[in-house]
Amino acid sequence: MLSKTGSLHIYLLDLNSKQLTQVTSGRANNTEPFWDPAGNSLIFTSDRGGKPQIYRVNLADKSTERLTWQGTQNLGGQLTPDGQSLIMVHQSSSGYNIAKQDLSSGAVQILTTTFLDESPSLAPNGSMVIYSSVNGLSNELSLVSIDGRFKARLPALNGQVRAPAWGPFL
Repeated sequence: MLSKTGSLHIYLLDLNSKQLTQVTSGRANNTEPFWDPAGNSLIFTSDRGGKPQIYRVNLADKSTERLTWQGTQNLGGQLTPDGQSLIMVHQSSSGYNIAKQDLSSGAVQILTTTFLDESPSLAPNGSMVIYSSVNGLSNELSLVSIDGRFKARLPALNGQVRAPAWGPFL
């Protein structure tokens, strides 16, 4: 992401030629890019509709479509390895929760019930989501299965924990 034009836009950098190609345009702020598993598009968060929602941009023709319509805000999107579902932070009247959206039907399933969940990271095999959650006055890591049935807290003994990320699938 760069703010060369005043708004945040997503760019691709060709490592061989060092050439930058602007992917998004307009006056909106576009952040949190995530590769589609097929590699031909990017998922990203944008405020182009007023509040943050998740969009997909086709890299071949730069056509953009909005993916999320439910909830006040949706951000931090990641696609499951099969490309069928979107994992995201979903804001509704109950707070900020981790949710899964089926991309074919648009149905949203809330996976967590705490008040402030953020920074979801999907396991390489697509089975679990690790995320940061507020518990009392501290942040802790939590896990939830992709179907929402398994939940676990990973409390930190010292300090605050935020922005977890899974390592690569080896």
